[in-house]
Amino acid sequence: MVNGDARLSIDLSSSAIAATVSRQGTRVPILIDGRLVMPPGVAVGPAGDLYVGVDAAAARSLPADHRFVNHPADHLASPAQAPDPAQPNPVDVLAAVLRHVGNHATHQVGQPITDLTVTIPPAWGPRRRTHLSDAAARAGLPPPALVTAPAALATYTTTLGLTTPENSCVLVCQADHHPPTLTVLQTVSDGYRELATQQLHGPHDLDDLIARHVVATATTGHDPLRSAGDHTDTITAQDHGVLRESIRTARHQLVQQERAPVMLPTPHQPVVITRDDITTATQPLLDQVPDAVAHLLDAADVDTEHLTAVIVRPAPGVPALTDRLAAATRVTPTIVDHSHALADGALTLTTTHQPGPRAAAAQLPRIRLRISDLTGALLIGACSLALLLQAVLTADITTLFTRVVEARISLPQLGTAGALAMLTAFAVAHLAPTTWLAGTPTTPTPEPTTGSLIRRGYLTAAVGGTITAALYGLATGTAVGLDYTPYLKWALGTALPLALCATLIAATAPRIPADALPTWLAMTRPAITHTVTATAGIFLMRAALTITTPVDLTGMPGLVGSLGAALLGTATALTATRTRLARTITAPGLAIGYALVFTYNTNSALIAGYLIALTWWAIRLTTNTLQLAFPNVRSALHRLTGHSDG
Repeated sequence: MVNGDARLSIDLSSSAIAATVSRQGTRVPILIDGRLVMPPGVAVGPAGDLYVGVDAAAARSLPADHRFVNHPADHLASPAQAPDPAQPNPVDVLAAVLRHVGNHATHQVGQPITDLTVTIPPAWGPRRRTHLSDAAARAGLPPPALVTAPAALATYTTTLGLTTPENSCVLVCQADHHPPTLTVLQTVSDGYRELATQQLHGPHDLDDLIARHVVATATTGHDPLRSAGDHTDTITAQDHGVLRESIRTARHQLVQQERAPVMLPTPHQPVVITRDDITTATQPLLDQVPDAVAHLLDAADVDTEHLTAVIVRPAPGVPALTDRLAAATRVTPTIVDHSHALADGALTLTTTHQPGPRAAAAQLPRIRLRISDLTGALLIGACSLALLLQAVLTADITTLFTRVVEARISLPQLGTAGALAMLTAFAVAHLAPTTWLAGTPTTPTPEPTTGSLIRRGYLTAAVGGTITAALYGLATGTAVGLDYTPYLKWALGTALPLALCATLIAATAPRIPADALPTWLAMTRPAITHTVTATAGIFLMRAALTITTPVDLTGMPGLVGSLGAALLGTATALTATRTRLARTITAPGLAIGYALVFTYNTNSALIAGYLIALTWWAIRLTTNTLQLAFPNVRSALHRLTGHSDG
């Protein structure tokens, strides 16, 4: 992973959502709304407003016209577009959750997320995986690398010291989310291969089973609360929710203590339960464990002797489940109850065993091309044309008997127009990897990769910009009625270095790691403000020397020329430097210096200075591209240099 990038890992397979960011090798757990883990529930308002991070207790106080989606990821099995318009689109709901987590991660680490890993249940197939990728795209996050929960748990235990040799088998049980899931993994060179998975099915989850047991032991046969398990209309939904929330709290308390209170709906008195009560209540689930393990091992074609480890993500307050697994497998389970275990494990797995693809094999999310996206290219193109027209229209032409014998024209200004024509092509090429030129294609033709789009875009920029610059030279010669050779040399001479840089970028950029593409794309966007400032400066300088618009209307050619020189000096400094400190120091100095030395004789030299700065920008961009595409070559050169110095 490139230094400075931020990889976000989100766990969607547990009972609560946890997120971790890795930045420059440092793991940072993300605080979401001030909490280490976020409740997965989402409240949907009558107007479609989504409120993320709502737990079951808070959902009971929602207004009647609000809907509550307890765990959006569990609803992805339904179609992406709900048939009932009143039903929330599960992809949009999950996108709101991912966007909320992503915004907190971006704010906490102080930079955009460049890579995304998501932990999912092992039973997810292509449909739900595709829905999740769509949700990430709608949330404005990178395409996710998907890791199943068993693989994430197994990877996390290796960071705790558990050894799983290659080709060995591991049984993983995730019991903190309904339904509990058993999975057999085989360790391979690039991570884990899933051999078989099975769920402990039942009509009720753990909280319902315990609630039924508590009610049965605390009430008489005709109590309405006792019949609520089969006739839910006998108690209110709020009372049922209060009971489940109290059961959930008691389960967490029983992890550390022997007894815990359970609040029953009014007018019933609270009752006290123990771990034995939990074991009795969950007996229907526990009885499934021996047969489920036997069927799972048969499906995976392994025996208990092949298991090197049993890893359990426990259900709070249900230690008997771990004991049953130990008896069925004859292996002492390793218990993992850290809140960020799956997020950290998935992050370790994708970072270590699954290096990110190159741009040539990656596909960035793309958006429909809008007029606002073309603003930069249009402005730079307009600046190029403005300088060309001014250079031609203000040419001092000498004729003899209607024959043109001489034409004094600002050749550096013509060269700047050619260079900006090439810069316009750069601005258009910058849009190619991330925007659509038309609607979604109806044919099944595979969408080109980001690397292919970059190659096509910058090769087209090199060719198109060169042709445009050549046309500038030819058009100038035609307009003044003289040999076009000197004009063609200036227009092409300033554009060709940028064209060469565009060609090198087209050849090497597809090798850039996919996780570095967002940073690289931000670097390649031409600075519109710098270009407009330079154009305004050159335009005013030329107007002051030729007493044309706007000087012929306002007068004061000296002041206007000095102002234009100051603008050109500022643009030169901003184009040649990168850091804020360097710009703060050089921009005022060059602005004042250009304004003081501006004369007819120095005009060309000042414009040439800007052309050098623009060429340096293109060279620096090409160098950065080469460094990202060939990081090993750079490291080897550093080692070679260090050895030579020694």
